[in-house]
Amino acid sequence: MMPDTLPEELIARMPETDAERMEYVRFAVPAPLLKQSLELAKLEGVKPAEIHRSFWIKGFAAYAEESNKRMINQRLRKQAIADSSAADSEPPAET
Repeated sequence: MMPDTLPEELIARMPETDAERMEYVRFAVPAPLLKQSLELAKLEGVKPAEIHRSFWIKGFAAYAEESNKRMINQRLRKQAIADSSAADSEPPAET
């Protein structure tokens, strides 16, 4: 389990960087997935934190894309219903 705050000795060893400010996030994941991600990080030669960041970034992108698709589909359905209702309420054209 991760502590709520970082120990002072760890903060003192952190290098200065011009990267974006990072936030610490605590959440639970299934143990088998965590084990697999740590094994993958080792095989890829990256730090576990890097692979977890990659999961966040790629997962967020996939989630946002699906969310956008749902919103667009909802709007299209509403528009189709509105168009259908408008067409039903119009009197038939005389010939």
